[in-house]
Amino acid sequence: MSDGRRIGRLRRVVRIALWGLTAAHLADALVLRRRRGRLPTLAPAGPAPGLDAAAKVTVLAAVGAQPDAATMAAVAAELEAGAEMVDLVPGELPTERALRLVRRVDAEQLTADVMHSPGGAHEAVALHPSLAERLGHRPAPMPRDPDSVLTGFVLQRRGRLVRSTIRAQRYAPTGAVVRVAPGLEPSPYGPGDRWQELTELSAFARPYVSLPPLLLGAEALHRLVLTAGLLASPVAGLAALAAWSAEPFLVFAGSRGGDGLRPADLGRAAALRLPRAWADTIRTARAGRREVRAAIAGRVAEVIPAPPDEDELFEPRRDSCPWCGSGSLARRLDTTDLFQHKGGHFHLDDCLDCGHVFQNPALSTAGLDHYYDQFYEGLGEELWEAVFASAVKHNRNRVAAMARHAEPRRWLDVGAGHGHFCLTARQRWPDATFDGVDMSETVEEARRRGWVDHAHRGLFVELAEEMPWAYDVVSMHHYLEHTLEPHRELAAAAKVLQPGGHLMIEVPDPASPWARRLGRFWFAWAQPQHLHFIRCEELVAELARAGFEVLSVERGAATLGFDLTGAVAFGLQHLVPSPHFPWRPPTPPAERLERLAVVGAALPLLAAAAVVDAVKDALPRPDRIGNAYRIVARAPREDPDG
Repeated sequence: MSDGRRIGRLRRVVRIALWGLTAAHLADALVLRRRRGRLPTLAPAGPAPGLDAAAKVTVLAAVGAQPDAATMAAVAAELEAGAEMVDLVPGELPTERALRLVRRVDAEQLTADVMHSPGGAHEAVALHPSLAERLGHRPAPMPRDPDSVLTGFVLQRRGRLVRSTIRAQRYAPTGAVVRVAPGLEPSPYGPGDRWQELTELSAFARPYVSLPPLLLGAEALHRLVLTAGLLASPVAGLAALAAWSAEPFLVFAGSRGGDGLRPADLGRAAALRLPRAWADTIRTARAGRREVRAAIAGRVAEVIPAPPDEDELFEPRRDSCPWCGSGSLARRLDTTDLFQHKGGHFHLDDCLDCGHVFQNPALSTAGLDHYYDQFYEGLGEELWEAVFASAVKHNRNRVAAMARHAEPRRWLDVGAGHGHFCLTARQRWPDATFDGVDMSETVEEARRRGWVDHAHRGLFVELAEEMPWAYDVVSMHHYLEHTLEPHRELAAAAKVLQPGGHLMIEVPDPASPWARRLGRFWFAWAQPQHLHFIRCEELVAELARAGFEVLSVERGAATLGFDLTGAVAFGLQHLVPSPHFPWRPPTPPAERLERLAVVGAALPLLAAAAVVDAVKDALPRPDRIGNAYRIVARAPREDPDG
C-alpha cells in the first residue's frame, strides 16, 4: 500500500472518530439536560417556619457560602416536610461546576436509591437537628435573631465538606434531597478546591490508584483531541468542538431566571470553553502537586506496626480435614496476599473425601487481626463501601429468597459490616427489626447510620450465649468462610433462632469451574481471609443433621460474577503492586511509571473480561454452578432441649 493511501485511510479513521465524538457530546448533553430538569428548586416558605425554636437547623458550609433568610426559611419547610438533609445548589453555580454536578448527581436517584451517596454541590448542606446530632455536629450558637431557624455554621474546607456531604447522605438514605437555592451565592472556588473534590470523590480507589491525576490526564487527552482535530480534519474537528462548546446551552438553556439552575457565566463558558478548560486542567494539576507536596512535607512519619512473628500468625498445620476428620488431604494451591500485598504465603488443602477446601495452616487470631487491619476500615473502607453499595441486585435477590419462605420480624445479620444488606432488606420489611453482628467497628457505624437497629460487636459464638431464641431470621452472607470453626458458627445460629425460624447462608462455591481454571487468581479464594470452602452438598447434609429443613438451594442465581474481571485485576496487582499501601517499601518514580504503563496497556483486556463476565453471568441457567451458593433452611419447630 502506498504512503498516500495509508494517509488517506488514516484521515478517514480520524474523521469518523471525530464525528463519533460529536455524537457523543450531543448525547451527553441530552442526558444532562434531563438530569437538570429533574433538579428541584426550593419552594418559597410560608409565613413561619415549622421547626421548633429549640431545635434549629445546622449548616455545613464552604468558606464564603452564606444562605440568606429566605433560603433558610424554605430549607426549614423542607426539613419539616420530612427531609433530613438538604444539599443547596446556588442558582448561578458556574457552568463547569454545574455540568459536573448534574453529571454526578441525579436528584431522583438520590431519593429513590438508598445506596446512592454521590456528594452534592459542596457549597452548603442543611441538616435536621436530629441528623446533626447523630453526625456529631454541634456548632456554637450564632448571635442572630432568636426567631432565626439557623443555629450556626460549621465552616469546612472543600474536601472536608465533600466527606461531610457523603456521610450525611449515608446517615439519611431516605431523607437526603438536593435543591437549587436561587438566593444562595456561589462561594469562591479555585483550582485547589477542585483538586480536593476530585480527591475525596475518588477516595474509593485510593488503596490501588490515585485517580485525580488520571482523571485530569483523561481531560487533557480530550482537550488535545479537540485541538488537534481542527488541524487533522477541519470540518469534523470543528463539528466536535462546536457540539462540545454548545453543550452548556443545550443543558441549561430554557431554565427560567431565578427559578432553576442557570449559570451566570453561560455565554462566556460556551464561547471560550476550550481555552478555559485547558486553563482549568493545568491549574488544577498544579494545585494538586502543591497539595501533595504539602501533605508529604507536613506528614509525621507513620509508624507501621511490625507484623507478628510467623509462628504467631498461624495455627499448627493440620493433618486431617476440619470438616469431616478425614486424613486424605491434597495440596490445592499456594498463593500470597493479592489484596493488600502484606507479607506471607498461604496454602489451601483439599479433602479427598468430602471435598472441603481449607487454609492449612490456618491463620491464628493474631494473624487474622494483622491481615484484616486497614481492610474493611481505614485505608480500605471507602473501597468496600463502594463495592457493597453496588451489590444492590445481589441484596435484592437475597431478600427475595427469604420472602418466598418467611415474613421476618426480628432479623440478625451475622458479618453485617456497614449494614448494606440490612438497609436493603428494611425497604422490603420496614417494620422489622434488623440487628447486626461483626468483629469490626463497622457494625457500630451501621448503628449510628440507622442501617441496623442494634449492633453487637464481637465473636458471634460468644455473643450467641447471651441471646438464645431472639430472632426469627439469621443470615450469614459470605461470613462462614472467614471463621475459624464453621461448625460452631452453625450451632450459634441454631441457638439464637426461634423454633421454626429461618437461616440463610451464602458462601463461595469451591465447585465452581472457574476455581480451577483461574487458579490462585480466582477472586473468591480471597487469601488470606477465607479459611474454609464448604461444598454445597456437605453444608446441606450438615444442616439436616442439625435438625434443619432445607427449603431452597440456589447456585447459579447466587453467583457474584466477575470471575474473569477479578482474575485480570488480581493479575495486574501481582505484576505491578499498588504503591499506595504504607507497609510496602517506597516505590521509585520509574516503577510508578512502569505500573501506569502496564495498567494502561491492560485496560482493553480488563474491559473485554468485564464484557465476557456480563454475558456469561446473564445467561438464565439457575441450575449452573457459579462462584457462590445460597441456602435457606428452617430450624426445628420445637425446643431441641425439650
